[in-house]
Amino acid sequence: MERRENVCLAMTAHGLRLPLKCLVNFKGSGRARSTVLYLDLPSLNLRFSFRWETGVELHQFRCATRRILLPLIKGCTVEGGNFGDDLNLQIWQRLFPNLIKLNGQVHFYGIGTVLGGRHDASSKKVVLGAGLGETGSVAKDNNWDFRWVRGPLTATEFGLPIESGIGDPAILWPELTPGHDAKGPVGLIPHYATWDQFDWAGVAANAGLVAINPHQSPTLVTSQMRACSRIMAESLHGAICADAMGIPWAACVLAHRFNEFKWRDWMATINRPFTAFEMDRPLVRRISPTKSLSNRLARLIKYKRHTRHPALRPVSVATLDDAKQVSTALQGYAGEDKHFLCSDQRLIRKQRKQMLIRCSMFADQYQLEFSANWL
Repeated sequence: MERRENVCLAMTAHGLRLPLKCLVNFKGSGRARSTVLYLDLPSLNLRFSFRWETGVELHQFRCATRRILLPLIKGCTVEGGNFGDDLNLQIWQRLFPNLIKLNGQVHFYGIGTVLGGRHDASSKKVVLGAGLGETGSVAKDNNWDFRWVRGPLTATEFGLPIESGIGDPAILWPELTPGHDAKGPVGLIPHYATWDQFDWAGVAANAGLVAINPHQSPTLVTSQMRACSRIMAESLHGAICADAMGIPWAACVLAHRFNEFKWRDWMATINRPFTAFEMDRPLVRRISPTKSLSNRLARLIKYKRHTRHPALRPVSVATLDDAKQVSTALQGYAGEDKHFLCSDQRLIRKQRKQMLIRCSMFADQYQLEFSANWL
């Protein structure tokens, strides 16, 4: 039998008191529906290994960890979490155990489309694998320290050598090892914002697919991916993780927010031409009259047509027939093996090696500990 107990922990570090509430599973037999959390900050004398359930406890952990790391690590903060962005909380403090000592000295850009827009020109900005989301969005100054960027499109925008576009640092996460159920169902991973706007679990089920919630922890998402034979991903990190695990995958456009620039940026690093299955209609539960009107205008002027998909901006609530049509289209595309590919693992290993060399150089220059053996 399995016994579960609520445990309340408190961390005090540098004047911060950070409450963590988690549900601990004491497993006698059977399989616990939980994921493993590793929080390892030796420089603060903090070291915890325990399990969390999804839901409130996971949200509380994310909030507490971000209070420590986000002043340093610049990433996307998504309400409810997003497994791709949450990999920033899993990878960097494990590779550089005393990374937090740079807090207040540099801004650290790792995983994510976070290099566009305005940045503090007076602050040192270190980039290990982050990327841009469109052209013409660069604010250049002399305080950028580029170790590598996500892909050649980002490199070109910053005037860097093409070779600086090595790939996405998510592949440094050690749980992304090859192995999956080749006879399992096809998994569908929407963008986190797309997931929030409709019942994608129901749409996927009607198509004979399995929907994977991108708001879950990285460990839980990748565990569910391993149970799949193939992956259809609107989430970029759904594709990146599938590729690293050797799971054949295909890109799919379910909503207007699909960012083609960042997909092309990353896919160039795995030598795969950009192709994606695009739906002919958006699915949303609700939409205000004001939003409907603005979306009609965005469709008319083809707003951000070079990087997004304005024709998929919703102007009305989806009907049952709309959902049925989308399920039918997904089922048809998922049934053709020719759409699904994944990279040779030798390429993934080469990318990891290049990234780790640059991580080591970064650690040496900034006098950080470097734990490559963690990988």
